[in-house]
Amino acid sequence: MIGLSYFSIPLAIAALVRRRPDLQYGWVAYLFVAFILACGTTHLLAILTLWVPAYGVEGLIKLVTAVLSVATAAILWPLLPRVAALPSAAQLEHLNLRLRDSEAEARLSNLELERRVAERTEQLERANAQLTKALAERSQAQQALARNEAEYRASFEAAAVGKIQTDPLTGRYIRVNRAFAQMLGYEPEELIGKDGWSFTWPDDRDDGREGFARLLSGEVSTYHREKRYLRRDGQPVWGRLSGSIVRDPDTNEPLLSVGVVEDIDERRKAQAALEETRRDLEAMVEARTTALAQRDLLLREVYHRVKNNLQVVDSLLVMQARQLADATAKAALLGLRSRVYALGLVHHQLMGSANLSTFDVAPFLQELSTNVVEGGADQDIALNVEAIPLEVGLDFAIPLGLLVTELVTNALKHAFPAGPGTIDVLLERGADGRIALIVADNGVGYAADDALGDGVAAGLGASIIKGLVSQMGGVMSVTANNGTRCEIRLASPVAS
Repeated sequence: MIGLSYFSIPLAIAALVRRRPDLQYGWVAYLFVAFILACGTTHLLAILTLWVPAYGVEGLIKLVTAVLSVATAAILWPLLPRVAALPSAAQLEHLNLRLRDSEAEARLSNLELERRVAERTEQLERANAQLTKALAERSQAQQALARNEAEYRASFEAAAVGKIQTDPLTGRYIRVNRAFAQMLGYEPEELIGKDGWSFTWPDDRDDGREGFARLLSGEVSTYHREKRYLRRDGQPVWGRLSGSIVRDPDTNEPLLSVGVVEDIDERRKAQAALEETRRDLEAMVEARTTALAQRDLLLREVYHRVKNNLQVVDSLLVMQARQLADATAKAALLGLRSRVYALGLVHHQLMGSANLSTFDVAPFLQELSTNVVEGGADQDIALNVEAIPLEVGLDFAIPLGLLVTELVTNALKHAFPAGPGTIDVLLERGADGRIALIVADNGVGYAADDALGDGVAAGLGASIIKGLVSQMGGVMSVTANNGTRCEIRLASPVAS
């Protein structure tokens, strides 16, 4: 009966623990179950030993029972304060009431919380809508930024001129495009991280640093300079650099320096070659000017000597004429003297001209005609000379002067046998652009054949006139009406 009771009690305890899984320290009950079962087993073995001497098994069961009892006691006493601290039924009922009150408060709080959650949800939905809109705008901005970055990268890399980005404080290259790298004979990646000043020609570095320091300090907003860069092969290459600084908008601190480098090496070389050519030309011009000055001096000397020689000839003619008794021979020498004077006067005019090649024919005709009239007229002869300004050279002036000399001399010989008169010497330009030389008088007139050199008794003067007109490609006409009018139409001279 005792053994069966011992087996019944732990089964009831185990059933209780299984039905009340909420019991705290339920595992202690299982320890009691094991202890009581061991005790019941010892009672059953006491019955067995009445007939069978199984004392070893009984001792072993008692040993297990002793271990379980000691363990149960060792665990139970320390656990006793905790079990005693468990709330009683009254306390649990009180706590239950408080719990129901708390539940009511919790429901009220829950309602308030739901209201607040609804408000917060609405706020969050509005904020979410704003955030969605902001994210969409940001996405669009990022897409635009990406497009701009792609466009900038494409323009940076594909630019025909050099483009560089450097650290404004260290001067090291951050990014360079292919045009700039090829200008220096490198690949772009070879220049990244290198000191930019090391690629500046040594003689240009100090001035370059000074200008960049002004840009970095904010004294100037842009930097422009033509300078030489150092190529990989050690040769200089000219470039025009335009640079600026990107600054922090809040602190104004320099963040990045950007520059555009234009390859102007060919232009600078062309300028150098042009400058050298200019110096050579200046030297040539100076030499040419010196040569021309010497030539002018020589020409003036030649003209002076020719004039002096003609004056010597004139003096010889005067001396020879004085020794002649024959009036015809004497008149011939005096006529020759007029022609020599015309030649000398041409050289005199050239000697005084600025270019030693041409001179104005108007004062020349005035002086020449006056000399002929004063040297060959015994009576009172009035002279009227009207000539347009006309630059003539030696080839035109000499035959023109001889023509005027012969025509005025003819007028003095034939037009005024007795009494005064007037001789007109005119040089005009016709409507066709040709030059008209007119020598007219108001004397008694003379035969046209004599003037043209076609008469039987044509003299030397008439022959000279005819030859000179032919030489100058002119056409001569003579009219006699209240005097004689000789008109010679000539092609306009071309000044050399």
